[in-house]
Amino acid sequence: MQLNEMVKNFLKQPDRSASDKDSSVVPQKNVVVDLTNSDMYPNTGAFFDNDQFQGGLFGKSEISDIIFKQKEKIMKYRQLAMTPDVTDALDEIVNEIIFSYDDKIPLQIDIDEENEKLVNAVTEKFEKIVKLTNVKRHLFQIVKNSYIDGQVIMHLSYDQKNTKNGIKGIKMIEPCMLYFDTKTNTYKYMSEDKTVIFQHTDNTSYSIEELVREDFGLYDGKINLSYLEYAIKPANILKTLEDLLIPLRFSRSISRRVFNVDIGDLPAKRGAEVMRDYQGKFKYKKFYNNETGEVSNQQHITSMVEDYWFANRSGGKGTTVDVLDESGNLGELDDILYFARKLYRAMKIPSNRIDVNPEGDKDFSFDETRTTKEDMKFFMFISRIRQVYSSLFKEILKREIVSTGVMSEQEWDDKEDYINISFVNENKFIEKMKLDNFMNKMEIYTTASEHQGKLFSVNTVLKDIFRFTDEEIDEEFKKIQEEEKNPLYSKFYANDDEDGNPKW
Repeated sequence: MQLNEMVKNFLKQPDRSASDKDSSVVPQKNVVVDLTNSDMYPNTGAFFDNDQFQGGLFGKSEISDIIFKQKEKIMKYRQLAMTPDVTDALDEIVNEIIFSYDDKIPLQIDIDEENEKLVNAVTEKFEKIVKLTNVKRHLFQIVKNSYIDGQVIMHLSYDQKNTKNGIKGIKMIEPCMLYFDTKTNTYKYMSEDKTVIFQHTDNTSYSIEELVREDFGLYDGKINLSYLEYAIKPANILKTLEDLLIPLRFSRSISRRVFNVDIGDLPAKRGAEVMRDYQGKFKYKKFYNNETGEVSNQQHITSMVEDYWFANRSGGKGTTVDVLDESGNLGELDDILYFARKLYRAMKIPSNRIDVNPEGDKDFSFDETRTTKEDMKFFMFISRIRQVYSSLFKEILKREIVSTGVMSEQEWDDKEDYINISFVNENKFIEKMKLDNFMNKMEIYTTASEHQGKLFSVNTVLKDIFRFTDEEIDEEFKKIQEEEKNPLYSKFYANDDEDGNPKW
């Protein structure tokens, strides 16, 4: 329910008149993203906007259908996430996002501001947000659930009596059936009853101060997509192949029997009865339940072994039982491995992260020579995903800062670029590559330094090899001069002896 203290919202409202004015140049329906006015519709993205569907392009029934389609998408993603292969892949992605060497809080804040009092105040509010969300305990689930749904919606509760006390509670809420009504600038849940259009589940509405929403920027029209969208087809194919694998292997491992039953000169009706009698005595039948993976004698889903029965008339070979050997190569897994790799590729995970090749190396190595282009793409992908969650916590921090009066919204907007929330640790591959890059530069510098003062200047070497700016060069030389005078660093600046060895 919208708080009494928020009748006059502390966040600025979208300028609808400006939107209408701009639409004369570029109609709003043709705008994919308004890069200049990114906060025109706060935290809506491709979110469902009641007002946009009232201009003659869509009716209420259309937006109702879209909201239901969004729910169907989310339900499909959640069902997909329950399959073992996708669950394992999701854990790999989430672990990479929140990677940390130790048990420390994985998020940190960096503030480029000279006002120490302001820095301390913002840092204090950040620590409050981290505590309220219980990041150490809940970040894994926050990231995993939102990654599956393709969006995350946080509800912020404030002190009903005084919003100046700031945020007092944070909850992750259900995205299904939620939409943004620009006529009232509120979020609402639509009824699940398709016969009643835009009937709300209750009288609850949420102001823009109460909800923070982020998505991954994947849209199909007005529908938000998850990165799992790309995995649906390969995951379903893989599941189908695996479901068929057991009955196929079982049927090939057991030879089928061919019964030739001598029925003599019996009439057709009596002969059929004799055949059924033999079948009842000798029939061998197993069934496979692809839901549980169980093999049983009871009829359920897939018949795995069927014998063949033929009637021999008088003068035949009598009753005989032959065996058909259908055992093929029971170790064939090429199709399974192909679609397993395809699934991991669809989820942007390097195939070397998960063992899908029983013939290959099973040890995961950080050796530079084994860092592939696939690994690099994965690193960049993880970095993009991390930015979403950095934006999420930064937006929550903004609500806390503005509501408590630490800064006005205009002041926050002016300083926002100097406030950065990031993950504490980079993944080991990035750190390894940074180290390798530094060592390569050092090797080049060792060779180039012989020509310093002859072919090129010291500044040229530092700029071209280490990519130092003029300011960074001046700063480093100042530090060197200070350290040379400090006894604690004397051994590092000792002069070489006659043989070229450091005196220390």
